[in-house]
Amino acid sequence: MLHKNLSILFSVSVLSASLCLSACQKQNDDAEQSISTPKVAQVKPKPAPFEFTANLDNIPVQLPACEGNNCPEFQVQRLKTNYAFIDQQVDAAIIATLRDTLDLSMVNPAASELVASEPQTTDLHQQVQQYAKAFLALDQELKKINANPQISFHVQPKILRKQDHLVTVQLNSDSFLGGAHGAAAQQYLMFDLKHQQQLHLNDILLPDRRNALLKQLHQQFAQWVEAQKLADNVQEYEDAWPFKLTNNFYLSSQGLVLQYAEYEIGPYVVGMPSFTIPYAQLKGILKPEYLPKPEITQTKTASKVQHST
Repeated sequence: MLHKNLSILFSVSVLSASLCLSACQKQNDDAEQSISTPKVAQVKPKPAPFEFTANLDNIPVQLPACEGNNCPEFQVQRLKTNYAFIDQQVDAAIIATLRDTLDLSMVNPAASELVASEPQTTDLHQQVQQYAKAFLALDQELKKINANPQISFHVQPKILRKQDHLVTVQLNSDSFLGGAHGAAAQQYLMFDLKHQQQLHLNDILLPDRRNALLKQLHQQFAQWVEAQKLADNVQEYEDAWPFKLTNNFYLSSQGLVLQYAEYEIGPYVVGMPSFTIPYAQLKGILKPEYLPKPEITQTKTASKVQHST
């Protein structure tokens, strides 16, 4: 009887030990599995801040068939971006360029009357076509008086610079309407993507600092007059070509660039003068958000080397 009880007791002990070993083995297996296959968190890529895309589109116009070397050239391109407010402002600048360049009231009254007689429209394509008709009317009038020049008009916008949330568009135009020489122009349009607005010169200046900017600019203007030998002295030059502050500007990597048009502050021979005021001279004039951000210096920590004793 005692032998039987001992046998049963031994069997129960062996069974208990087996169950314990099995449980421990399962826990170890689970732990190894959790270590060998860690969960990897999926990080979604962050969208680029103020993502900006732009393309150029030709505006189609109806021109008559023409062969030879004196066929008129008329081309207008527009900008298509992912910001509607930029497209609208650039389109308005294109129409203003057409209006200013093809102001035919002095050159050709008949062509000017043709523009005035066209029905008013807000559609860009229709407006461009109206100016194309006036341009072609001028071409025909020049040919009637045996003047045989190849007249031309081109306008093209392009993205000059994008820095963070600031975008600069350069609107280039050139024309030859049968005069002594052609004409060219460069207009700059700065846009703030963060606030979705066009920036004008006063928008980037600190309050009441326009005169301080004018003083900085006039110093460069005076140096330019002397370097180009445009007059015996600056005052004599300004008597003929008064100096003024332009609103045609943009921010480059070097500083504030102010661009003048032909005949604005000098004769045709000087072209389109521009002056760049370095950022170092614009502290206290430009708003801080339009000054370059100071570079962040990264310091490297030396690793500690442990020596065995």
